[in-house]
Amino acid sequence: MFGFLNKRGLIGLDIGNHSIKAVQLKGKGDKLRLGNLAMLEIPPEVQEEADSAVKNELLAETIKKLIKENDLGTKNVVTAISGDSVIVRYVKLPYMSEDELKNVITYEAEQYIPLAIDQVVLDFEVLGELEEDGQRKIEVLLVAAKEDIIDRHIDLLKRAGLTPVVIDVDTFALANAFDYNFERNEGETISLIHIGAKLTTINILENGVSHLTRDVAVAGNNFTREIQREFGISFIQAEELKFRAGEVLLESEDIMQMEIPAKDNETSRIGEAITPVLNKLVAEIQRSFDYYESSIRRGTISRIRLSGGTSRLKKIDKYLADKLNLAVEMNDPFQKIGIAEKEFDIGFITARAQMFNVVVGLALRQAE
Repeated sequence: MFGFLNKRGLIGLDIGNHSIKAVQLKGKGDKLRLGNLAMLEIPPEVQEEADSAVKNELLAETIKKLIKENDLGTKNVVTAISGDSVIVRYVKLPYMSEDELKNVITYEAEQYIPLAIDQVVLDFEVLGELEEDGQRKIEVLLVAAKEDIIDRHIDLLKRAGLTPVVIDVDTFALANAFDYNFERNEGETISLIHIGAKLTTINILENGVSHLTRDVAVAGNNFTREIQREFGISFIQAEELKFRAGEVLLESEDIMQMEIPAKDNETSRIGEAITPVLNKLVAEIQRSFDYYESSIRRGTISRIRLSGGTSRLKKIDKYLADKLNLAVEMNDPFQKIGIAEKEFDIGFITARAQMFNVVVGLALRQAE
């Protein structure tokens, strides 16, 4: 959303809470191929650092290491901000041209952005036209971020020796990756759900246009902490155990386990420990869906595309499908992107594909 320059040869850089990921794409249009891909976990001491200045310095060193070890070839990057760092509002305004809107957008935004308008970076996009109460209107997406947050983000990138070209928003990068890789069914409303380390991002698209975005503070780290408590181990050990032996306990299997011994006590304990967190997550997703269907649009959500590191937890897709009564499909950001087997570890990419949705969406900026 926040564009600075227009250069080619970009790196998509996703600075997450658990890892940093970089992707470069080559080619044009519908013939894009993977040029480079890299991922580096953020050391625990960096993740837990409370001082923002110190954390930025440590993060910059981590990014430098990623760039140096993977020879990415350019310093121009597209990154994103998320969560509390950004405010997203969907507003309806009297019909006007885009040029007219540019002249009044600051005034209009003051009514919807709960921050001093001279202290934010503001951007907008016209989503479409509609008629309401006999009046012609436009629906506008407003995006705002505090200037100091943008400044800190730019400072982080510059400390890492990089040049910020575009700063986007995570949720729109997700939509960008989905739009490139999957055919859109006319009139269909779907939800992209990205379960990261600290946040779960819910994005609802109607006809490919985002009409609701929400970040929920129930995500991967919550699962890990419950496993940590259950087994009395460190957070790092619990994180490793979550994916090595973790499996979501489905209700049908729960009934069966009352009658026969659990096939793996470790797996069963993990399943039971994380079920309350899963139920909280389901409740937040359902709340978002109910609000959307009752207050925003007439369309009914037909399916979910799931991504994020925690979506790799075994059977979580089946659990969400059962609880939300919707089809849940994994969201592969490399569906239409060519990958040369001689150049990349296909097994590595396949196993972690859902972790790369945001960064692929960012890298696609080069194709726009």
